[in-house]
Amino acid sequence: MKNFRLFLASLLIACVVWAMHTFTLQYSATLPCTVRVETNLRGYAPGAVAQEALMLHGKATGFYLLKARGTGRKPMELTLQVDARHLYPVEGEEDTFTLPVPEVREKINEQLGERFDLDFIETEQLTFTFTPQSYVKVPVEASLDLTFRPQYMQVGQVQLKPDSVLVYGPVKDLQRLTQVRTRSISRTMLDKTLQGYIGLESVSGLRIDTEQVWYEVVVDRYVETSMTLPVTASGVPPGHSLMMLPSQVEITFRAPFRPRGGRIVPEDLSLVVDHRDFAGAGSTKVIPRLVTYRDIYSWRIEPGLIECILMESR
Repeated sequence: MKNFRLFLASLLIACVVWAMHTFTLQYSATLPCTVRVETNLRGYAPGAVAQEALMLHGKATGFYLLKARGTGRKPMELTLQVDARHLYPVEGEEDTFTLPVPEVREKINEQLGERFDLDFIETEQLTFTFTPQSYVKVPVEASLDLTFRPQYMQVGQVQLKPDSVLVYGPVKDLQRLTQVRTRSISRTMLDKTLQGYIGLESVSGLRIDTEQVWYEVVVDRYVETSMTLPVTASGVPPGHSLMMLPSQVEITFRAPFRPRGGRIVPEDLSLVVDHRDFAGAGSTKVIPRLVTYRDIYSWRIEPGLIECILMESR
């Protein structure tokens, strides 16, 4: 009896070793796969499953094939990130698109990894039906929390690429949406241009087609100067004149710090009130325009408004 038990144990060990060896060998096989694509197709849900099975021919170990095929009849699933340009509408079939398999062979190889040595793909194209979704295009608003070193400032508006995004979801929720904000861009004591990528704040119940945007905040050193300038008029109709009170104002402006750029003098700047601005203002008080060929980052005048009186010339 003891010898019989020893024989059974030896037989079991031999079978296990044989099975382990057998499953580590390479075998040629056909592997059926279900393909799910994740894409950025405008006006549709981001994912869909192919109507056909993807038939792959190649070599893999017995262990890999056993795991890929599983114990049931459900094929292995591959999830591919596919750009919308690879999806082509099917004529006469609404919301249906085809995907030429050769265009995404590299992505299929990446999903399979090194454990499956792909020889060829029998399936030439896959067909997907996407679920339509409502969407709106809204601007991206930068959330800035910046401080600057003395004599440094932000120049112009922050640049965003893309500056607008598509947002998908229920119509009632989309109607209330006016913008999407970035996550906080926070820096202190800046003295040079800031750029990089920043994520977007999620909106509950809605899907944004872009996860992050590129931004640039131009920072430059400035010099601040004050001077007194006369205010002149332009575009005044014949037979009339435009009297301005006061006729001179103090302007304070910030310009780029350029040691060799030359100092800005009053002759470089003009403050002008255009009659069209005055006529369309609905008020006798207007802000003059600054006319100059020099680079000016920001400016203000004191007083901030000019009182204008249109008079007939004698």
